[in-house]
Amino acid sequence: MTSFSTNMREMMRPNLRQIGDHFFNALGRMAELSPKYRAIQHYNAMSDATLAEMGMTREDVVRRVFGARMWI
Repeated sequence: MTSFSTNMREMMRPNLRQIGDHFFNALGRMAELSPKYRAIQHYNAMSDATLAEMGMTREDVVRRVFGARMWI
C-alpha cells in the first residue's frame, strides 16, 4: 500500500542537511575551478625529485602558489 502526504507545508519544508550538502558541494566545485587549485594539483602530481630540480620542496608549493596570502 502506498501512502503519501497531502500536507503541502510538510512537502515543501526544505531539508537543511540537503541544503548544507549542496552549499558545500558548490564551494568545492568553485575551489576546483580556481587557477590556484589547478596549480596545487600540478605541483602535487610532480615527484619530489622533479620539485628538487626546480629548487622546491613540497612545503614551498603552497608558498609559491598562494604567496603572502597564506600563513603557514
